[in-house]
Amino acid sequence: MDRCSGHGPSGSPLPPYHYNRKHRWAIKLNFLSGITLVPWLTLLFRHGHSIDLLTYPHRVLFLSFMAFVNTFLAFFDWLFFSRAIAAQPLHPEPVFILGHPRTGTTHLHNLLANDPRFAFATTFHAGFPSSFLSLEPARGLLSGLLERRRPMDHMALHWDLPAEDEIAVNLLTGGDSPYLALVFPRLWRPLLRYYLTFGASGQTGTGHSIREEGGGGAEPAREREQGRVVAREAGSDIRLVSEATEDPRVAAAFRRWLAAFTCFMRKVTYRYVRSNRIRNRKPTWWGQHAFSHGDQAPQPPMLLIKSPVHTARLGIWLRLYPRARFIFMHRDPLEVFQSAANMADTYYWYTYLQLPTDQVTNDFIMDQYDIIYKSYKSERERIPAGRLVEVGFSELESDPLGVLRRIYHQFGWDEQYDTLISRFQSYVASLADFKKNHFNSLSSDVVTVIQERWGESS
Repeated sequence: MDRCSGHGPSGSPLPPYHYNRKHRWAIKLNFLSGITLVPWLTLLFRHGHSIDLLTYPHRVLFLSFMAFVNTFLAFFDWLFFSRAIAAQPLHPEPVFILGHPRTGTTHLHNLLANDPRFAFATTFHAGFPSSFLSLEPARGLLSGLLERRRPMDHMALHWDLPAEDEIAVNLLTGGDSPYLALVFPRLWRPLLRYYLTFGASGQTGTGHSIREEGGGGAEPAREREQGRVVAREAGSDIRLVSEATEDPRVAAAFRRWLAAFTCFMRKVTYRYVRSNRIRNRKPTWWGQHAFSHGDQAPQPPMLLIKSPVHTARLGIWLRLYPRARFIFMHRDPLEVFQSAANMADTYYWYTYLQLPTDQVTNDFIMDQYDIIYKSYKSERERIPAGRLVEVGFSELESDPLGVLRRIYHQFGWDEQYDTLISRFQSYVASLADFKKNHFNSLSSDVVTVIQERWGESS
């Protein structure tokens, strides 16, 4: 690719890497397609002035239309299921798949999803979090919003694949998520990078200030000091005390994010509980169905949770779910950059409402890795013994069944692995024809910057 050198606002070097504009008129693959009206209006109120309307007016119109449709559809989920969702308990021992984007977390997520004990968000659940319970039987009608394969790695793409819950939270909150940087990339440094951790772990942003994008409308910079935010998980006695920013916008975003995450996890759990109840009903002689004994209060399924940004939130998860288990994926930093840059150049152009510069995109890739790795490293030692497995991408790629066996052994699930080996083998066999991406070699200048910035994680 062509070169474009520069430095980030902090003075740290950036790779000389260039991205080619494309997919201007595309409306497929936009992860805001499932947004409802209130979050969409909230997003427009907060950031509408940052939209490049001359470039993406059609996307604004498309998303506005979808917001009206989704709001109508969401009414049925609220009417029929809201009380049950609010009362749905969560399993106390979720499994989190952690790791920077492009380290193999999706591959591992898909593998583990073959274990029927797990409940997980599918692409449809994450894409339409406000209406998926009512709309799921008709999800095929919305297949036109997808491509058959993911543009960044050519992996199969359909509504039933495991997906990242952070996509749903971004939709439910109207953008209280670092994923909003894939819509408004120029907001990454002034605001959205602080949404990676909300100040709850690692060293994100202490001593930095937040500015609004633009000139005349910028607010005065405020020095960031460590404070404390106490957020109660809705409907439970769990309290989360985080070392969070005193900036009121980030603190409020944290509370909204936590409420949306909890609600979405309850809804996903309820979907599995409800499906199992229906499946286990016993037919009666008059043709109707009745629940068998013991179906009145089924044990909630174990949640399998994967969003790379959760790696920077380990402190939050250890407070919320002290019995959680974690699998951390890691990969050679040079390969991570190659893959992340490829993703930026092949997929992100489908979701933008604002054009980035090369420097902004490189800022996003480099900053995200820095924050995620340092936050994970700072909290890793707090994970109880036996509840963390670290896996290298090359190991997963060369011996996926061996990796699974090691994970199940570490978590004390050897018997479960033995019962699932045929499922895992069948899935691995289905990938035999998959062709991995091959990237162009990085220039020596790019390699130097990556080794300087990310060398600690090698």
